[in-house]
Amino acid sequence: MEKKPQNTAGDRNKNPAPQGSKWPDKTIIRYITRALVLLIIFAWALVNLDVVLRFLGKVLALFTPFLIGGAIAFLINVVLRPLECCWNKVCRKAPAKLVRPVCLTASTVLVLGILFAVVFMMIPSLRESGEEFVQNIPLYVEEIGRWWTGVVQFAAKYNIVLPEYTIDSDLLIEKLTALISDEGSGILTVTWGAAISVLSVLVDVLLGLVFALYLLAKKEVVAAHLKKLVVTVLPQKKAQRLLSIASLTNQTFTNFVSGQLTEAVIIGVLCFFGMLILGIPYAGAVSAFVAVTALVPIFGAWIGGGLGAFLILLAEPGKALWFILFLLVLQQVEGNLIYPKVVGKSVGLPGLLVLMAVTIGGEAFGILGMLFSVPVCAVLYSLYLEFMKKASARH
Repeated sequence: MEKKPQNTAGDRNKNPAPQGSKWPDKTIIRYITRALVLLIIFAWALVNLDVVLRFLGKVLALFTPFLIGGAIAFLINVVLRPLECCWNKVCRKAPAKLVRPVCLTASTVLVLGILFAVVFMMIPSLRESGEEFVQNIPLYVEEIGRWWTGVVQFAAKYNIVLPEYTIDSDLLIEKLTALISDEGSGILTVTWGAAISVLSVLVDVLLGLVFALYLLAKKEVVAAHLKKLVVTVLPQKKAQRLLSIASLTNQTFTNFVSGQLTEAVIIGVLCFFGMLILGIPYAGAVSAFVAVTALVPIFGAWIGGGLGAFLILLAEPGKALWFILFLLVLQQVEGNLIYPKVVGKSVGLPGLLVLMAVTIGGEAFGILGMLFSVPVCAVLYSLYLEFMKKASARH
């Protein structure tokens, strides 16, 4: 057997230690430097939190029209895609150049038309209900007086003395009319002032709508440029991963919006026919409002139902109680059957996680958190399942 040659001192000097064993290591120094810089920036931001928040507010204000435009474009695109598919099936002989302009115009008109229809249905109904309530005040006062007289007589049997009931219905009508229409302090004046204060928001919405229409008209070109930018800037693996997550996010949000719109239509139709059967007034306006607010997951229909109950209460207080009972039954059907099957199934999210996402999102970010918490949670849940699948495959 041949003996292996032993390493001499000269050989050890010729074979230096691996580079990774040298100190200080450049990579470690670089990481430590970045961590220190980030820590200093974070500490400065905490000390000057007001300045940072003002700066972020100004930056957000600059990009608000584009963010609103992106949201509008996404919403219209949910309607645009099926319309283009129908156009391609029905109008095969039509010029290809007409597909996008015609379908985009129809989608925009349909979405904006529904929103304006709901608004213009609710405002006249609210005004009519308020006028009817003022006219019926003498009847309400008389009924309350009879009820209170019965209560006083019942209490007198047990030697309980209650104060007498005295309400001047004419004075009450005068006060309510002044509250509604008085100049400078009335509800209409305050409402008009609030409308003027949101003028800047309307301007942002209009700019966002223009931006959304441009995005939708050139969405394939914009998507191709963004994809090229990602592939150029990032390494191949990271770029593919980012594009995969973006595709998953887009599909999840699309499924969520489609499911939410389907659920809103279902609950609106059920509310409309139920109110007609029970003889509850303002069936069309209240059902449309309930359907629109149902876009907010789980709790949205309660918001619309509360406003609808207030509207009915002004006109016919007795019917308001029936509407609340009917809404309780409708919410049970919506929460246990419609929402888990339509929305939860569309995003691939269990019902328990849907409830948790809506609750946490609402507590953290209000109405917007309730709107977007479900699809965000669905994306995270899908990434979690993918991670667990890869981890189990390694083992």
